[in-house]
Amino acid sequence: MFDQYAFGEQLKLLRELSNHSMLSLAKEIGTSASRIKSWEVGESVPSAKWIVRLSQALKISADDLLLNIMSDVPMPQNDIEYSRRKNVLLRDLSSILPELTKQDLLELYTLAEIKITVKKDLVEDAVRA
Repeated sequence: MFDQYAFGEQLKLLRELSNHSMLSLAKEIGTSASRIKSWEVGESVPSAKWIVRLSQALKISADDLLLNIMSDVPMPQNDIEYSRRKNVLLRDLSSILPELTKQDLLELYTLAEIKITVKKDLVEDAVRA
């Protein structure tokens, strides 16, 4: 389950490790220092657009930025475990879909498109190498 407070702590740590102040990070991604602070203290959560910009500024993948703040359940070690976890995730997602706004759905779709594009680019780069 997503924890906005853990995300905020992760964001602050990544910002500090990259030698950014709240103001310098805000300027780099095109927002305000108060918005960065709001994310870092868990008052709000960045949209998909901001996740992408943050990941670029912090030089971390959007997946890593998001996944590092998920529960510390280890990644599945085999196909059966992976299938089980995927089914649980899909069931959970199905239950919350009706509650999501159009904007939420658009952001989810955008993140999925970004992930697919990045994977395709990585495969193409590997083939060329």
